[in-house]
Amino acid sequence: MSEELRGKAVRAMGLLGVGGGLGKLITMGATLILARLLSPADYGLMAMASVVLGLIGFFNEVGIGAAIVQAQNLSREAVNGCFVMALVFSCMLFLLACAAAWPVAAFYDSPELRLILPVLALGFIVGGFNTVPSAFLRKELRFSVMVRFGLILAVVQAVLTVALAVAGFGVWSLVLGGLFGQVIYAMQLFRASPWRPSFAINIREGLSLVRYGLSVTYSRVLWYIYSNADKAIIGKLLGDHSLGIYDMANSLATLPTSQVTSIVTNVSSPVFAKLQDDMARLGSVMLKLTRGIAYFTFPALGGLFVVADDLVLTLLGDQWLDMLVPFRALCLLGLIRSVDPLMSQVLISTGNASRVVAYTGMCALIIPVAVGFGAWFDGMRGASVAWLLAYPLCSVKLLRDTCRLIGLPIFAYYRNLLPVFSGTALMVIAVECVQWGCAQFGMPVGLRLVAQIATGIVIYIGWMIYAYHEGLADLRQIMLDFGIAEEQLARWPFTRLDVT
Repeated sequence: MSEELRGKAVRAMGLLGVGGGLGKLITMGATLILARLLSPADYGLMAMASVVLGLIGFFNEVGIGAAIVQAQNLSREAVNGCFVMALVFSCMLFLLACAAAWPVAAFYDSPELRLILPVLALGFIVGGFNTVPSAFLRKELRFSVMVRFGLILAVVQAVLTVALAVAGFGVWSLVLGGLFGQVIYAMQLFRASPWRPSFAINIREGLSLVRYGLSVTYSRVLWYIYSNADKAIIGKLLGDHSLGIYDMANSLATLPTSQVTSIVTNVSSPVFAKLQDDMARLGSVMLKLTRGIAYFTFPALGGLFVVADDLVLTLLGDQWLDMLVPFRALCLLGLIRSVDPLMSQVLISTGNASRVVAYTGMCALIIPVAVGFGAWFDGMRGASVAWLLAYPLCSVKLLRDTCRLIGLPIFAYYRNLLPVFSGTALMVIAVECVQWGCAQFGMPVGLRLVAQIATGIVIYIGWMIYAYHEGLADLRQIMLDFGIAEEQLARWPFTRLDVT
């Protein structure tokens, strides 16, 4: 990767990290407030609707965004054709969701879904308008614009949703708050994009992009099926209360990692597309980005796993204690799921979406069966444990296909992550010791949680400074890419590095 492209990519990830982190804090704050204003059943209804609409929604852009990012030569006529097709598809999906509302409500035995689904489905039409504008912003790595709009979206949704919940709107506070936020976000993206629609339309050229996009869409649909099989099965077998608890466990388990993974995959997609003619360099970049994700996600997930009891009691209250087992299982699962998307991006960005389709198809067959058996055997705990066992086995195929494409030994991939895993394990052991000591002295739950978090941070940072110099070197390079002068980095802890 050239110095200019690397610097641009790192700065983009930094902007997305800061903006996304602030957005997550706002969302997290609103979620904690809403958890006390709304019932688990309200969240369960929203989760039921989201499972159905999320599946339908993958066809909203038919992979047009990914195709625009991956393509090296684009004509205005082809892009305009894609825009027209995106709008047509979005309207068709809205009508499909409206038609599905009654059968879905009958399936879950939840009459409220008859109205919730059509209202939420209005978001499909909104999404049709922002497909092409957002793709061009991503292609040009203009993530600063998207960060700014994302923060506005988070604030608008948080304020409106909490206000509606206080006013007693129940589940409708989640529905209306999310929909209004989508409208605001789409309007901002359209205004900032360098592309404007015109009547110069070539449907045939647009179809060439759509054909590749359909492969991407198909893989995403299959991914969505197996990723949400647990929610559909728990909702059907165990009801909205259990699904609400499980969905909260999933939300908290993915909260600290989804943003990091999303940031890196968003930026890596156009970067990988630019490097698709040099597989050796692409493989090197993938390993560095994978390790970069792990620096953040591995300790975050390990920390959540070990402090789960005190965290749930402090933030949510004892009505959510049933989520502990699925929460811990999903944290462990997150170690793999946080880094796997980069491999899919490598295949998609190099024109090998068919391999992703084969992988996601296998997952869509195996994981729902495993989760269904787990839920039947031991409820939501069994479903989450089944996830934890089945997914790592399936992910080996994705790793094998990616490594074959870029000419990388599979062992090299695991060796790349081993030091970060070791540092995380050391941190978990230290936090466990502090947790035991605090319990012996009868320390209040809140103070115990603070002590554990502080210990985890100190141990992990200390490990990176004193034991894993490669991680410290990676941090130094990132700071240089951000434009920090080398002279300013000639101080501790970077003086521990040999940079001569």
